[in-house]
Amino acid sequence: MNADNVVSVTSTIGGGFFAGLVTGWALKKVIKLAALVVGLFLGALIYLQSQTILNIDWNNLQSVSETALSTIGNSITNTGEISNIMGIVGILLTGSPSARFVIGFMKG
Repeated sequence: MNADNVVSVTSTIGGGFFAGLVTGWALKKVIKLAALVVGLFLGALIYLQSQTILNIDWNNLQSVSETALSTIGNSITNTGEISNIMGIVGILLTGSPSARFVIGFMKG
Protein backbone atom coordinates (compact mmCIF):
# COMPACT_ATOMS: atom_id res chain seq x y z
CA MET A 1 0.00 0.00 0.00
CA ASN A 2 1.55 3.28 -1.07
CA ALA A 3 1.09 6.75 0.36
CA ASP A 4 -1.42 7.79 -2.31
CA ASN A 5 -3.79 4.98 -1.33
CA VAL A 6 -3.50 5.81 2.37
CA VAL A 7 -4.23 9.50 1.74
CA SER A 8 -7.21 8.57 -0.45
CA VAL A 9 -8.69 6.21 2.14
CA THR A 10 -8.21 8.59 5.06
CA SER A 11 -9.68 11.54 3.17
CA THR A 12 -12.69 9.42 2.22
CA ILE A 13 -13.26 8.37 5.83
CA GLY A 14 -12.66 11.89 7.17
CA GLY A 15 -14.93 13.36 4.51
CA GLY A 16 -17.64 10.90 5.50
CA PHE A 17 -17.33 11.93 9.13
CA PHE A 18 -17.53 15.62 8.23
CA ALA A 19 -20.42 15.14 5.78
CA GLY A 20 -22.39 13.14 8.33
CA LEU A 21 -21.80 15.73 11.04
CA VAL A 22 -22.87 18.64 8.84
CA THR A 23 -25.88 16.76 7.47
CA GLY A 24 -27.17 15.85 10.94
CA TRP A 25 -26.61 19.37 12.26
CA ALA A 26 -28.35 21.00 9.28
CA LEU A 27 -31.30 18.60 9.37
CA LYS A 28 -31.95 19.35 13.02
CA LYS A 29 -31.79 23.10 12.35
CA VAL A 30 -34.29 22.78 9.48
CA ILE A 31 -36.68 20.73 11.64
CA LYS A 32 -36.42 23.29 14.46
CA LEU A 33 -37.08 26.17 12.06
CA ALA A 34 -40.11 24.44 10.54
CA ALA A 35 -41.53 23.70 14.00
CA LEU A 36 -40.98 27.32 15.02
CA VAL A 37 -42.75 28.69 11.94
CA VAL A 38 -45.74 26.37 12.36
CA GLY A 39 -45.95 27.14 16.08
CA LEU A 40 -45.83 30.89 15.52
CA PHE A 41 -48.50 30.65 12.82
CA LEU A 42 -50.84 28.65 15.04
CA GLY A 43 -50.12 30.93 17.98
CA ALA A 44 -50.98 33.96 15.86
CA LEU A 45 -54.24 32.32 14.79
CA ILE A 46 -55.17 31.60 18.38
CA TYR A 47 -54.32 35.15 19.45
CA LEU A 48 -56.34 36.68 16.62
CA GLN A 49 -59.29 34.47 17.51
CA SER A 50 -59.08 35.44 21.19
CA GLN A 51 -59.16 39.11 20.19
CA THR A 52 -62.25 38.36 18.02
CA ILE A 53 -60.43 39.57 14.92
CA LEU A 54 -60.77 36.17 13.28
CA ASN A 55 -63.33 33.43 13.63
CA ILE A 56 -61.66 30.09 12.94
CA ASP A 57 -63.51 26.84 12.36
CA TRP A 58 -60.96 24.49 13.92
CA ASN A 59 -62.78 21.34 12.74
CA ASN A 60 -62.68 22.56 9.14
CA LEU A 61 -59.00 23.52 9.50
CA GLN A 62 -58.22 20.05 10.83
CA SER A 63 -60.03 18.28 7.99
CA VAL A 64 -58.35 20.46 5.35
CA SER A 65 -54.90 19.87 6.83
CA GLU A 66 -55.49 16.12 7.08
CA THR A 67 -56.59 16.02 3.45
CA ALA A 68 -53.57 18.02 2.35
CA LEU A 69 -51.15 15.85 4.29
CA SER A 70 -52.68 12.62 2.99
CA THR A 71 -52.53 13.95 -0.58
CA ILE A 72 -48.87 14.84 -0.17
CA GLY A 73 -48.15 11.45 1.40
CA ASN A 74 -49.93 9.60 -1.39
CA SER A 75 -48.17 11.56 -4.12
CA ILE A 76 -44.76 10.86 -2.60
CA THR A 77 -45.53 7.17 -2.14
CA ASN A 78 -47.10 6.67 -5.56
CA THR A 79 -44.36 8.38 -7.55
CA GLY A 80 -41.60 6.36 -5.97
CA GLU A 81 -39.89 9.43 -4.56
CA ILE A 82 -39.80 7.86 -1.13
CA SER A 83 -37.66 4.99 -2.43
CA ASN A 84 -35.26 7.49 -4.01
CA ILE A 85 -35.09 9.48 -0.80
CA MET A 86 -34.54 6.34 1.27
CA GLY A 87 -31.81 5.28 -1.15
CA ILE A 88 -30.02 8.58 -0.65
CA VAL A 89 -30.47 8.43 3.12
CA GLY A 90 -29.23 4.85 3.06
CA ILE A 91 -26.10 5.94 1.25
CA LEU A 92 -25.53 8.80 3.68
CA LEU A 93 -26.01 6.62 6.75
CA THR A 94 -23.57 3.87 5.89
CA GLY A 95 -20.43 3.32 7.85
CA SER A 96 -18.63 6.19 9.47
CA PRO A 97 -20.99 9.03 8.45
CA SER A 98 -23.84 7.46 10.40
CA ALA A 99 -22.10 8.01 13.72
CA ARG A 100 -21.31 11.60 12.87
CA PHE A 101 -24.86 12.14 11.58
CA VAL A 102 -26.25 11.09 14.96
CA ILE A 103 -23.72 13.23 16.80
CA GLY A 104 -24.45 16.21 14.56
CA PHE A 105 -28.20 15.73 15.00
CA MET A 106 -27.83 15.59 18.78
CA LYS A 107 -25.52 18.63 18.96
CA GLY A 108 -27.53 20.71 16.43
